Amino acid sequence: MSYQVDQLLDRGVALKRSGNLEGARDCYIEALNADPTNMNVYLSLGKTAHLLRQQNLAIKCYLAFCHLMLSPIEKGIRQNNLPLHLKIQYEQLPLDALASLPKKSAFAIFMDTNTPRHLAHSLFDLSDQTLNSHPHLKPYSKIYDAHILGDGSHSRILQSFGLTASDQLATDEDIYIPAGQNFLLEEIQWSKIESTDVIDIYLKS
Repeated sequence: MSYQVDQLLDRGVALKRSGNLEGARDCYIEALNADPTNMNVYLSLGKTAHLLRQQNLAIKCYLAFCHLMLSPIEKGIRQNNLPLHLKIQYEQLPLDALASLPKKSAFAIFMDTNTPRHLAHSLFDLSDQTLNSHPHLKPYSKIYDAHILGDGSHSRILQSFGLTASDQLATDEDIYIPAGQNFLLEEIQWSKIESTDVIDIYLKS
């Protein structure tokens, strides 16, 4: 099954880069049918849904991805068998910071900047109201699209707006990543965090 999913993921990437976004989406959905707990599939489907301007699907995929990332961490904390690198970071957190989190595993949201970044781009960039209210984000929405499309146009789009990769990184760090982290803290279904049935939890709702 893993080989089948890997093949579908590879085919989806190739289709996405060639501009066949619907075909890529269908590959990822087929991969989910084969392995509904594969985190990489949700991430890939989320990016493709974003490029298709399917905001709701993109956001749900990123929620599912993060849920699957956090689920074993929550179990590891409860059973006191976290992997060493996570245990070190977890034990360095102040007790008051841990107490403010919805679940102890939520600390890992702040270790992963990519998922909050992707999620916030879907929240902001796919909302005309948000972009009209914050027009300075419009170039970054186009730059982000080129980045996740992966067709080699990213540098050209950056240059067309007179921006650099450092500008993009700074905007992600200042605006998108914190917004995505806050959204995840609020919208993850924490009461079900040890379940991996993310299709029922997020995609069927």
